[in-house]
Amino acid sequence: MIEQNEIFTEVKDNLGLWCGDDCSGADLAAAAGVAITNQLHAVVVAPTEIEQLWAWLENTNVKIFSRFYIKSDIDDAFMSDFATRVNASFRAGADGAIVFMRVRDLDKFASEMSFVRDDLFFNKTLSVGLDINEIDVADWARVFETMRTLRADSLTLFLSDDDGDKSDFVGRVYSMMDTDMGDWHGALYFVSGENIARIDQFYRLVGQMRPNMLSKMLFLVNNG
Repeated sequence: MIEQNEIFTEVKDNLGLWCGDDCSGADLAAAAGVAITNQLHAVVVAPTEIEQLWAWLENTNVKIFSRFYIKSDIDDAFMSDFATRVNASFRAGADGAIVFMRVRDLDKFASEMSFVRDDLFFNKTLSVGLDINEIDVADWARVFETMRTLRADSLTLFLSDDDGDKSDFVGRVYSMMDTDMGDWHGALYFVSGENIARIDQFYRLVGQMRPNMLSKMLFLVNNG
């Protein structure tokens, strides 16, 4: 798919691979091959697959990102377990972690992370994953302020419910680009899902409004 789609030709320097939870064994080996052949920037996988993927990618320039999801209350017990799992993924070979959460959990996550951020992510990258459908115009300033507080290396966005032409995706990306990001200078990542036309829309809007951010963008496309 990556070789055949003209959208990917235009953003070839900004591509990464998203491997689903069922990607393992031969499928994972194939994903590693796709990443190497196409000189992709990164592969995102479940933490359980990091060690095997690292065996194939350790001598390449392809980064390995593990992904985590916050679906419970962020308390001391959660943070202890979270830190253990993230640290294990780093020891297995991950270069960074993408942590997906609800927008309403951002402040609590930032508060709890302040105690462990430097030690846990030493020489590793932290990306915060959010559903762009949850972020209204008035929310963007707070989102970027929290990215600064967390010293997040990137913000990873996804579109949970794509209604096609009825979706306000373009408007939401425009609102993001039109917001003062303050002292946060991280990268933007986007998980494309099945509708790869969103990559073209995202890329062109950023190019028009904040071209200086293009070189650090990463579009994560589904493996397969």
